[in-house]
Amino acid sequence: MTTAPRTWAYGTQPWLSEADRLPGTAPRTRVIIDNDFAGDPDDLFALAHHLLIEGTEVRGVVVSRLREDDAWNRTGSSVRAGRERVGALLETMGVTGVDLYDGDDRGFDAYDGETAASRFIVTEALRHDDRPLYVVAGGSLGDVARAFKAAPEITARLTLIWIGGGEHPGLAYVPEGGTDMEYNLALDPASARYVFNDTQARIWQIPRDVYRSATVSMPTIRRGCARAGAVGAYLLSELNQVRALVAGMAHPGATYVLGDQPLVLLSSLQTTFEPDAASSYYDVLPTPRIAEDGTYRYPQDTRPMRRYRRLDNRLLFDDMFDSLAALAAWQEG
Repeated sequence: MTTAPRTWAYGTQPWLSEADRLPGTAPRTRVIIDNDFAGDPDDLFALAHHLLIEGTEVRGVVVSRLREDDAWNRTGSSVRAGRERVGALLETMGVTGVDLYDGDDRGFDAYDGETAASRFIVTEALRHDDRPLYVVAGGSLGDVARAFKAAPEITARLTLIWIGGGEHPGLAYVPEGGTDMEYNLALDPASARYVFNDTQARIWQIPRDVYRSATVSMPTIRRGCARAGAVGAYLLSELNQVRALVAGMAHPGATYVLGDQPLVLLSSLQTTFEPDAASSYYDVLPTPRIAEDGTYRYPQDTRPMRRYRRLDNRLLFDDMFDSLAALAAWQEG
């Protein structure tokens, strides 16, 4: 018989010792997590990590769509399937009090007003709160685009951190065998074009060549998940299902790209003074326009955008596996 995990209310962090607690201190940043949880399980690793971070408050989780013809999409509703997977993770973690919001299951091309997710983004952005708000998106931008369309003024009240978009010319090449249009962009091209081309959104972009650098060896993942108890076993089982599918065509190799994990790094693993993800590197350029084919155009009179070039993966994955291990040690008593 499987033993139910010890439960905890989100925000309490009962695994911290008395010496490590900061009673009466509110988290300094707010995060809205937006991801296509029916797809690659890297988003589940990122969600579990984000819920354990000190000093960041996850205000809600948006479950976004996959394309109807996507190889990951094996159900009638990728949003419903994603919600079920998030529910399974939260149950395994023993955490309560995490709010989920259903996203757009049709795509921005079929725009028919707001969704529960886009309404939540607007409400949170307009809520009186002086703490920085990050919307961290690891899939399409459909619900972000709907929120900006409904309330353009919120672009000044949040920062969008997006895992998506292809390589920038002169900086990196399309990977061997890769698609010309990057995966997350291809999930809903109309929404990405709207956010980049037609809004004043403040964007931190992590393009494909950079998020692919969040590569972890399988021995490291197995060792880290073994320290993480039931949660680690669940995450590893989700990843192994993907490896088994790939093995039907070729050996999946010795590593796995946990490509949504940089969302945690940039939004939440920031320095104490002059808060920023100081150990990762970016440049600043006028926000490019995204063309119909997913390539970039570079006007010089647009708002500035951060384009990340290098990630501190050691900080990122040390923190993830240590955080998961701390939860497991508390759950196991």
